Amino acid sequence: MADLVAAGAPELPEGWFYRVKEEYGVGFKVEIREQQRFTSREVSSSWVHENRFDDMAAAVVDACRYAYLYAGERADTQAKLAALAEFLGDHDPKGGRA
Repeated sequence: MADLVAAGAPELPEGWFYRVKEEYGVGFKVEIREQQRFTSREVSSSWVHENRFDDMAAAVVDACRYAYLYAGERADTQAKLAALAEFLGDHDPKGGRA
């Protein structure tokens, strides 16, 4: 990960890492993953658009930036959904039954 960060990719929180992988027949993908006890889970991902860049390192770093952006958006959405969950249930304007 240090090579990607040195090239301009966002630094990730502790326990997260980048994985660059080839999806056969589709292309290359950057995943942001969170280390679990025995495995890892995908936090976010983005496709590498190699046709937009002459330098493939720049293409991978660009995908890292988008994956990081998507991870932030996902976290914001999850926080909003958690706040909305507090309102679950019936809301009687009269204060409910006695």
